Amino acid sequence: MKAADYARMVEECSRQADAMPPSPERDALIEKARLYRSYAKMDNWVASKELQPPA
Repeated sequence: MKAADYARMVEECSRQADAMPPSPERDALIEKARLYRSYAKMDNWVASKELQPPA
């Protein structure tokens, strides 16, 4: 997946969670959105042109 795909998934999970009352399912969607945000950041770091192998 690309960072844009992760951003789309974050938006979808957040939208669904906002429409739900407080519940374990809502908490799971919020957690999923948080994880997708982290994945997008990691994907950007790994794809960075400045990334260098360990010396």
